Amino acid sequence: MIFGRTVNAIFFVTLLAIHGIAQEATREAFAQGKRVLDRSVNAYGGLAALNAITSVSITVEGESVHRNQSRKPDTFDRTPYTGEVIIDLKNARTFQTQRGQYPGGFNWHQGFVIDAGSRTSFDLIRKTANQAGPAGLGIFRASTRWLPQIVLLNVLERAESLRYIGTATYDRRNHDLIDFVSSDGARLTLYVDQKTGLLSKFETFITDRFAGDSVLETLFTGQREVNGRIVASGRVNAVNGEITNDFRIANVIFNAEIQPDQFKIPPGLRAVTIATPALVTKHSDGIYTTVAGGYNVLFADLEDSIFVMEAPGNDRVSQQAIQQIKKAIPGKPIKYLAVTHHHDDHAGGIRAYLAEGSALIVAPGERAFFEKVSKAAFTAEPDSFSLAPKPLKIEPLTNGKRVLENGNAVAVEIYDIGPGPHAEEMLVAYIPAIKAVFQGDLLNRPANGDYPIANETSAHFLKWIDSSGLVVETIIPVHGPVTTIGELRRAVADMKK
Repeated sequence: MIFGRTVNAIFFVTLLAIHGIAQEATREAFAQGKRVLDRSVNAYGGLAALNAITSVSITVEGESVHRNQSRKPDTFDRTPYTGEVIIDLKNARTFQTQRGQYPGGFNWHQGFVIDAGSRTSFDLIRKTANQAGPAGLGIFRASTRWLPQIVLLNVLERAESLRYIGTATYDRRNHDLIDFVSSDGARLTLYVDQKTGLLSKFETFITDRFAGDSVLETLFTGQREVNGRIVASGRVNAVNGEITNDFRIANVIFNAEIQPDQFKIPPGLRAVTIATPALVTKHSDGIYTTVAGGYNVLFADLEDSIFVMEAPGNDRVSQQAIQQIKKAIPGKPIKYLAVTHHHDDHAGGIRAYLAEGSALIVAPGERAFFEKVSKAAFTAEPDSFSLAPKPLKIEPLTNGKRVLENGNAVAVEIYDIGPGPHAEEMLVAYIPAIKAVFQGDLLNRPANGDYPIANETSAHFLKWIDSSGLVVETIIPVHGPVTTIGELRRAVADMKK
């Protein structure tokens, strides 16, 4: 009995010792991290100077770099970008506008306002504004980390989560690394220059639609002193070292006077609402679309199996689509999946279908890209294919056409209409029974039902239809409501005026 008590006592003392060591390690990681943070705060003028920043006005110029949105896979088309950012740190308000384009003539000029805990987005080309939605403090923080000073203020606000995690060499300079959990829930790692104390970059771990486990970086370049404050010349974003935004901070004004109307949507905009679409729409016998994640997905009953076209968004969006497809056509496997093109908003969810054992129909030049996507590691956020891997089946389109049909006159014809302004290779699906084409990005109609605006990609699409010999009456888009060939012709004609 005495022996048992002695063993228990030794175990209890050992447990206390281990507990004490763990506590000390946590304390030291915080203390060392706090020392690094304090040195960086001092490099930017000290705590009083940072806390004295009540507002920031920023003008941005540069380029959007279209990772997973370029004309070819694994290339990085660049287009011009300009932006204006006004941040009221005292009252958690921001007004931001951006102007740019996607390859193929997709011009956009849009923005958003966060004020009083709500977010309203607007489109300055269409002159519309969406209904306001909730936006807590975390959303405000995540959308305003444009300068090192603002990032440091975020850390000071959440100092209890601060930890020192080591050193690293970045840009041929030694850095101390500290991390913290921001108010929006993201864990950010900060690289503080050991020599200057300046914040060179911050990064976080994400799950990328195609690459899986990934590191998202925000780099501050060319930092220099202007009028007594350190100002970054550039702000660059990258995923796994691949640049996505390459911006020059053209102008920064600290503590500019806030005007009463600066945090209101611009005048003259029309408020729009977006109706909730039906989850599944039957277009004819055996031909359906389902809405998942705000995208339209085509599917067809091939008697003993199912064909699906488009896997937009990510694994969760595809799981939603698959659930709805199987409910509409129970008891049949999804044998084939085709995607219109390689952009991540159209093919980011393919791995969910690979887990179903589906064969992937793609344009010939995209095969190697999708083989790479199938091999990506998704360990931080395991997706369907990670949890249930299947042998990869990829069937590139041959001779520009493939027909899938059953014995009940349900037929889907897949065509490659490329090369076009938006993508080097682009697939569409033609459904003869209803004289309809299902397409992605060739003509987009706003979700609120406004008239479509055409661009050079739309003009290329119309030219292909007219040369194909197909009888087309209806156009079913991935983005937005159904439209017609007449509206496509009118939109292209309006574009040329």
